[in-house]
Amino acid sequence: MHARQIKYLPSLQNEQVEWGRVIVMIIIILLLPPFIGLPITIANIANKKNASKTQYYTFFVCIALYFSAINATKVPSGDQIQYLVAYQNVPKLGFLKSLIYIYGADFYSNVSKTTISGEFMNGVYNYIGYYLTLGYYPLFAVLLTFVDYMLIFLGLYQFCRSLRKPHIPIVCGAITISFFYLFFNYTLQIQKQFLAQSIMMYVLGNYAYHGRMYKKDWIIAICAVFTHAATLLFIPFLLFKPLHRPLSKNGLIMMGIVFAVMVISGPQMASSVTSDSNSALTYGVNRLAQSETNNDTQESALVLSQILVIALPMAVIIGRKLWIERKTLSNSNAFMLNITMLLLLTIAAMFKQPLAQYRYFMMLLAFMPFIYPFAFNNINKRDKLLKIIAVVMIIWFYYQFEKIVWTYAAEWEIIVKSPLLLIADNYYTY
Repeated sequence: MHARQIKYLPSLQNEQVEWGRVIVMIIIILLLPPFIGLPITIANIANKKNASKTQYYTFFVCIALYFSAINATKVPSGDQIQYLVAYQNVPKLGFLKSLIYIYGADFYSNVSKTTISGEFMNGVYNYIGYYLTLGYYPLFAVLLTFVDYMLIFLGLYQFCRSLRKPHIPIVCGAITISFFYLFFNYTLQIQKQFLAQSIMMYVLGNYAYHGRMYKKDWIIAICAVFTHAATLLFIPFLLFKPLHRPLSKNGLIMMGIVFAVMVISGPQMASSVTSDSNSALTYGVNRLAQSETNNDTQESALVLSQILVIALPMAVIIGRKLWIERKTLSNSNAFMLNITMLLLLTIAAMFKQPLAQYRYFMMLLAFMPFIYPFAFNNINKRDKLLKIIAVVMIIWFYYQFEKIVWTYAAEWEIIVKSPLLLIADNYYTY
């Protein structure tokens, strides 16, 4: 099995999704209270031994809609206000200026600005999204959140198809990431980064499964980079072919050392080539050059409990698989483990760049459902663990919900009110 591309669900690749059935289920879930609709949604897929592509997609869409509806009730605050104002400015600014003023306040502080933002895709999303949602911001929040979750779900679906008996990893993985409160509460707060990473997770899942980048994958990856510059980190992973296979011990050591040195010295190297220009093409380099001084004391400190609960288990799993069991890995397995290892090294090496370090740490969250299936080689033990994690995440989400620093609908409302009512009731007051 060493260094082979193994695909356990090839039959689903060309299967057509029955969108009529998906739409019927969407309508039912939108109308039912979540305490009825959610159990139906989960039970409908969890008990399937040979789930179809249609059933997986239905599950993904219904789960994504539920969390999108909750986000529709979020009262804008902090960074989100900038994104809200940029959205509201669309009719006033038009398309081109929407690419320049991706932050709302910028328009009022610098009306003569002419340089297109290095993350101009956010202006594209605002412009298209404004007219798709008829200027109703809660509906835009729904659309944005829905895209976030669906892209990760689809990337996970593709990747897990290369695992043995992938059904539980797919279902429990989607539940784990969607109900993880820490992931959820940042989807609108730092929406550029989370949208960009969701786009990139879709690309990574596709590349891991297929073993190659298609033209559409490159286009999508480029969209991710121009959505948030931090995703530029993943482009070398897609270009460096050896990462798509298990590395030798010497290869792992050399790769780790070289990569860590590059991350540590990155700001100095970027400073030597950067310029005063802040064009779309130089934006990422300028951000890297400023990363050691661009700190936010409110966001830039890693939390020890999060390191122990999120990073440490992933590091243990990855270390065991890549160091001890590397000869048992398929190419798809090795690729996802390799890039997660490099992401962990990036975070560790950014000790002089606390804000960037924290932002990259947040990226680890989306990798959890991709890495947890490697905790056990035994399928029964693996599936039991994934089910336990999924159940814990559901319980923890509702336990933590009213402790989230941002304001949403009351907890009883997100349990009792149908998603349609959550979207229709205008909770935001900005």
